[in-house]
Amino acid sequence: MFTGPLEDRLEIRELFDRYSDAVCRTALDDYLDCWTADGVRLGAGGECRGTEELRSHWHGIWQVLAQMVFITQIGAIEVDGDDAHARSYCLEIMQLRSGGSRRLVGSYEDTLRCVGGKWLFSERNYRVVVDEGPAAVTDRRG
Repeated sequence: MFTGPLEDRLEIRELFDRYSDAVCRTALDDYLDCWTADGVRLGAGGECRGTEELRSHWHGIWQVLAQMVFITQIGAIEVDGDDAHARSYCLEIMQLRSGGSRRLVGSYEDTLRCVGGKWLFSERNYRVVVDEGPAAVTDRRG
């Protein structure tokens, strides 16, 4: 379902695009810029809270991955004032540092917050829907 002001929904869609672009470019600062300072990532692949844990989680992932393409499809955005909820699906194609590749399709249930006029992820809850490839990439926090 898509509800709330069109301008807010467009800005939220652009947040998803910025997030995907940051992952594809391996751009940590741009990735962190998509989160509130107290942002929470939950679910498959590791859990973390706040900027420093998100940074550590990122470094752990990129110890295993050489490259990733991360493509997002949004299923719902519901805006209520400065809060929003969204559902999305992602296709992740990963080149592993150890050789080979892995493909995942995942889904996110997200909570977003508008901070200083900018929409950010405050919580992302991730689950794997389809997993194709070698043994699962483990969570390697630095």
